[in-house]
Amino acid sequence: MLSDAPTTDAVLQRYRQLMRALQIERARRGTEPWYECPMTMPQLRALSLIAASQRGLSSRELAAMLAVGPSAITPLVDRLVERGFARRTEDLHDRRIARLEATESGTAMLERMAVGQSDVIRDILAQLGPAELEVVDHGDARIARDDRERVNGPQRPARFSALWQHLRTRVHPGSKNQSRHT
Repeated sequence: MLSDAPTTDAVLQRYRQLMRALQIERARRGTEPWYECPMTMPQLRALSLIAASQRGLSSRELAAMLAVGPSAITPLVDRLVERGFARRTEDLHDRRIARLEATESGTAMLERMAVGQSDVIRDILAQLGPAELEVVDHGDARIARDDRERVNGPQRPARFSALWQHLRTRVHPGSKNQSRHT
């Protein structure tokens, strides 16, 4: 029996069509946020990744995420810092590492970019029924969670913290509370 479920490629193609239609509609309305963005696309991508990280990113981590070398990341980050969109802070565990964090100005810029896009999306969502909105909300939440985990690592519920700690001490040699299994 063949499934009517869409393929990943089909969903991706429809997503691209939607993004293109949104871009055209924003341009028609004169609300295209990209026209007023004071950053290059690489700077915007870097700032987005920095802002999404809960603990800040090292330059090395950012370079890996952007698939560029360390020599390319330094001037990009310098420009974000000079313009007040990001700042370097000392790593709490290793003072040799500088963590990159978004400033209030950087976060506000990203929010302005998102708000500029949301007016058109709001009009589209207003045409959907409750069941359709629930499907969209569920899909968005799943994508957002997967993206957060990709950037910050998987999030374990707090109630499992003791269990994870217990398991970690049983598996890692040299740990104080290590159990021996025979």
